[in-house]
Amino acid sequence: MTTTASSKSIYVALFFGVAAIVAGLDLWSKDTVFEFLKVVEAGNPPRVVSQERYEVIADFFELEANYNRGAFAGMFGGHTGMLALLSAVAVVIIFTMFIVFWRKPEGPGFLFTLALSFLWGGTIGNLYDRYYLGAVRDWIKWFFVTGEGATRTEHVWPNFNVADSGICVGVSLLIILEVRRAIQEKRAGKATVKA
Repeated sequence: MTTTASSKSIYVALFFGVAAIVAGLDLWSKDTVFEFLKVVEAGNPPRVVSQERYEVIADFFELEANYNRGAFAGMFGGHTGMLALLSAVAVVIIFTMFIVFWRKPEGPGFLFTLALSFLWGGTIGNLYDRYYLGAVRDWIKWFFVTGEGATRTEHVWPNFNVADSGICVGVSLLIILEVRRAIQEKRAGKATVKA
């Protein structure tokens, strides 16, 4: 099925629009939350020296600022330059994927475009921090508590931000699309065998 030029322009608007919203919301929220928590930082790359804590949902969700010099949970923390380079490469690859699929007669499709736009916006948000600050600003803290008093223990998911959330949404959409495609191919294969 061939997509019209006007339909393809909708994909372009969707790709750039959603990516801009994700990256813009990420950078705005980082600035706003770090200011709200009165973060005092030191060093280069920076680290949080002090902050005010803000509990959103008791024993479950707090705003807590920190700088992550690595990737997920601080992995590869000593390689900020490499991570910035990988992020820049990812930005180029995601954009190239969109262009390649956009040029196909059927276009990239709504969900595929949405997935790439979430990935692109999230990657740009974190790339900005890595390049300009040397570390990514995280502020969303999810956790649960077991025990009470002396046995109280917090089980914390590594802090994250809006960009990380955008990347997770994009990856999830790509997985859903791939699973759906595999199911459709399997059904088509069964229908061919029956015929």
